[in-house]
Amino acid sequence: MKRLAGLAAATAMSAMLGGCIIVDADVKADDWDHGGYGYVMAADINPRGPDITVTVHSNGCTNKEDFDAVVKGRGDGHFDVGFRRRQPDRCKSFVAEGRDLTWTFAELGIPRDARVIILNPVGR
Repeated sequence: MKRLAGLAAATAMSAMLGGCIIVDADVKADDWDHGGYGYVMAADINPRGPDITVTVHSNGCTNKEDFDAVVKGRGDGHFDVGFRRRQPDRCKSFVAEGRDLTWTFAELGIPRDARVIILNPVGR
């Protein structure tokens, strides 16, 4: 009986503590400029391509041409890459899953075997 009471207390305590975690990952339109690089919803570097795909907020009209890719070589085959939106997407259709945009290493002037860091923060 004592063991059952302890188990019930531990279960209740974990349920209460589970509600205490708050993640503020909602990004508003005016949050785009974060140290020069705006939030992206996701980022992936594919070594097979090689290419970089970022998922960005979209209102239905977002294209790759709406972004500038800024590439900075750090020497020894290391590169920093950041994406800056040139103009806001003023369409009226909210695309909850965002829009995937892909740049190849060749497009960015990065060698195939380079080590790459994406500078944009990730949020939703």
